[in-house]
Amino acid sequence: MAKNPTNKLVAKWKRDKAFADILSVDNIEDEFISTNCGPVNVLFSGRVKNGGIKKGCMVTIAADSKQGKSLIGLNLLAEAYKSGMSCIVIDSENAFNARLARKLGVDTDDILVCKTSRIPEIKQIFARINNGLTRMESREIFVLLDSWGPLVEEQVLEKAAQASSAVNMSGARFKNELANVINAYGNTTFIVNHVYDTMDPYSPTGKFAIPGGKRLVFNSDAIVLASSSAKAKDTDGSIYGKIITAAVSKGRDAKEFKKLKFLIELDGGINPYYGLLEDAIESGIVVKEKKGVSNVFIRPKYDTDGREWKEKDLYCAKFWVPIFADDDFNEFLERKFSFEDSNLTAASENISEMIAAGDWDNLSEKSLNSKNEQETGEDDEEPYTFDVDKD
Repeated sequence: MAKNPTNKLVAKWKRDKAFADILSVDNIEDEFISTNCGPVNVLFSGRVKNGGIKKGCMVTIAADSKQGKSLIGLNLLAEAYKSGMSCIVIDSENAFNARLARKLGVDTDDILVCKTSRIPEIKQIFARINNGLTRMESREIFVLLDSWGPLVEEQVLEKAAQASSAVNMSGARFKNELANVINAYGNTTFIVNHVYDTMDPYSPTGKFAIPGGKRLVFNSDAIVLASSSAKAKDTDGSIYGKIITAAVSKGRDAKEFKKLKFLIELDGGINPYYGLLEDAIESGIVVKEKKGVSNVFIRPKYDTDGREWKEKDLYCAKFWVPIFADDDFNEFLERKFSFEDSNLTAASENISEMIAAGDWDNLSEKSLNSKNEQETGEDDEEPYTFDVDKD
């Protein structure tokens, strides 16, 4: 059957210069900024290689205190800076660590650092940095907003000046407006947010809530939530860091509810390599073998000299960089974590087309719910909820 001709009206619209700056161009592929941590890249984008946070989008990480969210923000700042993006830090906590940023390769004289927690001033920052820019130019601006929690509107400060004891009940509304402003400008914005315990009876587990208004959730391209931490100990019992468990709470590229772990070392910060060993074994690129009382690990494709790795020696560039670059491993990760390689049911099972065809004898009998026919209950592993009605 001949291919349908191009829609003439649509073709006319695409030639209209009025649409030039806002027209979506299909042949421009999504670009990502790496977090420089394999499992965190996967949580945000469904892949390690060429993964991370998406350019031109709002992206959020939410976690309790001391779970690595600001460190991930600094990693992203460094990657954005090195790639030539114009970088801005909005420091609402007076906690931006310029020394660590310089250690990561950022010339802090060549970025803009704004110390404010006032919502009107932050809206003005976004307006000024985008003044006169095209959409494509705006997406090349990286904004690190650390963090969302302390942001306040002028009403709160006015009440403080008046020694008023009235409780602010409109914080979420002002933050919703700010989230809409950030989304409208189309910069690459990484937002650090907090969590708190909740006893909300409508929460799936009653464990965590993410504050900050509905629009932060709706407008974020991806949200990763760190749900727990555990001490990382040497064989002699000494603590050398903490292992963070994080999950995809919203993903347009990565599948929701997927969990991974990453390691924060007391001496060295976020380990780029820890957290994907089980996936490497599952994919077959790493083989785990028992030798005596301990395990050894082999990469059949790369350890052609017969080398065997002990677990304590695994988390280094020599072991992981070839794996991260391996096409087969990346395809495995994308099948498991990314929407890109998912088969959409609607593409093969179109109800209207099947009804119109009237061929009842050749319809598929494959159950679309064959893996689990039971509804999830209270023991479901979802470790968070969005507190969208409170600030």
